Amino acid sequence: MWYTFLSPENYRMKPRALFIPAAIRSHVLPSLYLADLLADEYEVYYAVTNQVLAEIVEKNGYQAVMNSGHRVGYQMEASFLASQKQKPTYWRLLKAYRNDELYWERKRELDALIDEIRPSAILIDLFVCTDFWVLNPRRSEFKILFFNPMPSTYRVQDWPSVSEGYLTPRGVTSQPLLHSEKKRKKSPSPIWRGVGVRSWFMQWAITSHRQRIQQLAEALPDYPLAPDATVTQVIANVPELILAPLEFEFVPEIRKPNQHYLGLCMREHRLDTELDPVFDPAWEAILAQKQDGNKLIYCSFGTFHEGADATLLRFVTNLLEVIRELPNVHLVCSVNKYVIETLRARKLLTDRTHFFSRVPQLRVLAEADVFITHAGFGSIKESIYYGVPMLAYPLDPHYDQNGNALKLEYHGLGLRGAFAHERLGDLKKKLERLMTDGAFRESMQKFRENIFDTDNQIELKVLVQ
Repeated sequence: MWYTFLSPENYRMKPRALFIPAAIRSHVLPSLYLADLLADEYEVYYAVTNQVLAEIVEKNGYQAVMNSGHRVGYQMEASFLASQKQKPTYWRLLKAYRNDELYWERKRELDALIDEIRPSAILIDLFVCTDFWVLNPRRSEFKILFFNPMPSTYRVQDWPSVSEGYLTPRGVTSQPLLHSEKKRKKSPSPIWRGVGVRSWFMQWAITSHRQRIQQLAEALPDYPLAPDATVTQVIANVPELILAPLEFEFVPEIRKPNQHYLGLCMREHRLDTELDPVFDPAWEAILAQKQDGNKLIYCSFGTFHEGADATLLRFVTNLLEVIRELPNVHLVCSVNKYVIETLRARKLLTDRTHFFSRVPQLRVLAEADVFITHAGFGSIKESIYYGVPMLAYPLDPHYDQNGNALKLEYHGLGLRGAFAHERLGDLKKKLERLMTDGAFRESMQKFRENIFDTDNQIELKVLVQ
């Protein structure tokens, strides 16, 4: 196990707040807004798992400490054993679950971190929520809260979950189970259910392990796993800070009593890392074209595609064809270097198409007329903040992108499409509509005013004290 401890000169009189984010850029960046709210009264630390995230934290003014990426309760035992240079055989895995080895290792790691930092408040990413199980026995020493960088992850009757991209008529319920299905007789043996004995025994060990660590965490009965959670497991009843405006949900009734919506949570002074070095000199020329009356379309799919994906390349090629047919329109596209090299080799780029590996997104959105996005929630919030209509192409069906795209269309903030199947003609029509139909800008403006006029900013300090 590896740690980065604090030197004695870093000790201050201020109380300390510790953030434990998921190991992903799009979870660390929005949490910086919370860090800013606490920074006047708290010394803020982040427990991160790699140097890329540490650089983001430190560049934005906070202190980063290293910890491992292994979390209890997510069946990471195989990768944990591999990190210990042990072969994760069936019997070795079974032993790891039976002895709660990852739980005790994570406890040693977090205990050492807590003893060094001595935080008054710990804010855990909802997507690594099981650190609550490790920390809860020490709850008298600090407050524990969750933060969620996307809309609510619970299932609410009559409304789509965060990962669903379609609306169903309200009041429609699933068909009731037949009486024979309700009282289905259990097989006397796992073999009769078509499951191998070894697999059944491993699953039993995992289930027993989960029950045991909840008892060790003193989490029951007050903090059980939420039965209505989707996309990720959630520990119920822990205060949850949602880095989103409640207005983005379908209806206010979606909010649970322990959930606190904080609004857009924008941080205009954010400092980005790993930017393309050629962006700054090119940006001045792009802005000059914008000032001459040209439109600007910005396209970014985050870090979802990091290689020369054929579907991504086909979409971008179609987009370039559309831009050729749209006079006085410039394109700024943030995409990985492999796609850029391929486009240059095929001589598809023109003086109106500008490709970069990574751009300062807030600067570009402040000037954009349309934003083509994968519907990551951070990008959606930033687009709303700058009043830019969106064309959304969800890429990941497992988390919030489908639901985000559905909601932005539902609220009149943009349109959506099917990334792998969008025809060139449909892409062109959607872009033209977003650039010329003032209804999208009007809806965006009303939506922003509704958010800004609503007092979503709770007293965060009350929760952490």
